[in-house]
Amino acid sequence: GSLLSAGSTNILYKIIDHPIVEADVSGKSELIVTTTPGSPRDITLPTVGTTGAATCIITVVVSADATGTQSVRVMNGGSEAWTGYQKGDFVKFCVSNGAWLVLDHKETYYSRFYLTANQLLAASASTLLSGWTEVSDIGNMWYSVGNEIVTPTNMTGFLDVSFSLAKNETYAGTNPALKLDDVWLANWDQGGHSTDGYVTNTGMCGGIYPVTSAQELEFWGVNNDSDTTRTVTGAIVSATYFNAKFTRTH
Repeated sequence: GSLLSAGSTNILYKIIDHPIVEADVSGKSELIVTTTPGSPRDITLPTVGTTGAATCIITVVVSADATGTQSVRVMNGGSEAWTGYQKGDFVKFCVSNGAWLVLDHKETYYSRFYLTANQLLAASASTLLSGWTEVSDIGNMWYSVGNEIVTPTNMTGFLDVSFSLAKNETYAGTNPALKLDDVWLANWDQGGHSTDGYVTNTGMCGGIYPVTSAQELEFWGVNNDSDTTRTVTGAIVSATYFNAKFTRTH
């Protein structure tokens, strides 16, 4: 190791990619790197054997909101160790047992969309809802071609989902449902009635689910009425919509 010098914290501000070098950490107990998003902006950790690295906590902070597909990445060798998108997202590392360890982190992965137009559900049918309008999409989880949320590649964590399905018909026997990798995640299928349309139904579903890399979450409408086509209400932000938030684990 190296002796701590006067001013044991080093604070850097970067608007370009930056590989952390010995001069950044040697003699320091903490290095803070604040940086603007890029496509992507890469901050690269030093090797654990770099002089001063083993005794220096390294924190990387996103200093401005990302737009489009921008991000801030922390790289460990050639591998992504962390990615952030919004101002205030951060990650903190230290060396433990000969490797870089995440001490604390905050990153923003959040999507909110609403159904663009009304959609018909055939009698007794389960239908993937398609055509969504973005309210917010931070972290690029939305895949419009598949009408689905795709969890970040090479990451594990928890997906917090809330899905509301609206209807504009009295006693319509429709309910929202979720599929994860083509397996029902939430679907209260009660069975339908033949003629009267009086069918027990739900208006919202969701929960907090453990997920892994690149899993596909789809939003479905289910019509439990066996003889009548029903309408799912779209075109209104507060009608048929979903919120999805991913929290990464290390």
